Amino acid sequence: MSSKQLPATMAKLNKKLSVKLVLLGDSISAGANASVTTGARPGMPPYGQLVADGLQARFGSPVEFKNFAVGGKATPWGIEEIDKIAPLKPDLTIIAFGMNDASGRTPADVYAANTKTMIDKVRAVNPAAEFVLVATMEGNPEWSATSEQHYLDYREKLLGMAGEGVVVADMTSVWRELLKYKKFADITGNGVNHPNDFGHRAYAQVILGLVK
Repeated sequence: MSSKQLPATMAKLNKKLSVKLVLLGDSISAGANASVTTGARPGMPPYGQLVADGLQARFGSPVEFKNFAVGGKATPWGIEEIDKIAPLKPDLTIIAFGMNDASGRTPADVYAANTKTMIDKVRAVNPAAEFVLVATMEGNPEWSATSEQHYLDYREKLLGMAGEGVVVADMTSVWRELLKYKKFADITGNGVNHPNDFGHRAYAQVILGLVK
């Protein structure tokens, strides 16, 4: 995906200007099972902080990062929470829902509409705002709340929203590819629906790969 799809963010980064980065999502984005949140070694931060640190290290720009993610939440909650975020006028917003929407069997059209509403609310305050939409990792196929078709349908809806100012971090496809070589327990912290340090790093690498 071309970096030209994030022109405003790239312009600031290339000029080493301060960038406001915010993250809104569910427990994955809140950092569940990253070792720093569990108190285990090596104490690695969750993917959102890795993205902020990675951008700052690569470009030398000060990155002001705020994480609004909360465990157990889905896109309807995101619509309410985005009202707290929009006035901050973030340059780049990562929107990462899907696991709980799928568990609740939210139709893909509703999921997409909710995501677009979040984008529109931020852009109403800051028309230059840009976005990374994250297509979620998949839940354990042995978990009763898992819905493979919902994950895939959500991914397709997000890809259809990509364009200038909007890129998609396709963790759904990346996760499926990883599982060709690793067991589910190798890349998750709870064996169900949270990435471990390896998984959080994979999230960060995919997102950072879109900003170049």
